[in-house]
Amino acid sequence: LVQEAAARITDMEDASKAKSSFLANMSHEIRTPINTIIGLNTMTLRRSTDETVRGYARDIQRASNVLLSLINDILDMSRIESGKMTLNEQEEDLSEIVHTIRNITQASIAAKNIDFFVDVFDLQDEYVVCDKLRINQVLLNILSNAIKYTPARGTVTFKVSEHKAGSDGYATYRFSVRDTGIGMSEEFLKTIFDPFTREKSSTVSGIQGTGLGMAISKNIVDMMGGRINITSQVNVGTEVVVEFDLKVTGQRQDPETTALSKLKG
Repeated sequence: LVQEAAARITDMEDASKAKSSFLANMSHEIRTPINTIIGLNTMTLRRSTDETVRGYARDIQRASNVLLSLINDILDMSRIESGKMTLNEQEEDLSEIVHTIRNITQASIAAKNIDFFVDVFDLQDEYVVCDKLRINQVLLNILSNAIKYTPARGTVTFKVSEHKAGSDGYATYRFSVRDTGIGMSEEFLKTIFDPFTREKSSTVSGIQGTGLGMAISKNIVDMMGGRINITSQVNVGTEVVVEFDLKVTGQRQDPETTALSKLKG
């Protein structure tokens, strides 16, 4: 019986690895037709003057974007499970990372009529060695959740700060996202990093998502040797704090004149 149980477990593990490997390898084939649909639909929106057609096209665009987001999450999770997600670290400018994140989220912020504040302080080393794509992915996941679960006239605050690290040549960068949204229960917080986990409430049930965003973010943070901590209170809000120990390039600037400092407010 023990041998049979062990054999079944091995078969299940092999099947899981095969599934993850298949999805990871199929990422291009799956994304290509969806991107084609989005591209052709965008052309329809630009060229058509028929309001009925444009209405259908807008519905297609919204549905396609949601579908692409869901597929991206599933494929990322599959890459993580199959060990195919890797880091591409090189010298980056933190100001560009924060600028990109702010620009991407502006439309969602404006659409929901939410106040958005960016606070930067104690920042001297703007140029670091990191995987810009993955840091963007983590921070956008967290900010998207904050925006998604914060009602109109609420507030989302994004803070960036630099702290002394334990190793020479490194600095600890702390990214904090605080919102005045619906918050989460203590029970749900215990499982927030589990794949496909979502809060079971009438408020959340109508909001689209896979429940993979935080699981993916946690895996990326772990890959980068970082830390992530979440505190939340129902009907009060949530704060997510991510810390990365990043190698600095040695280009030091006055904290009052860095490009990041100019993002304040």
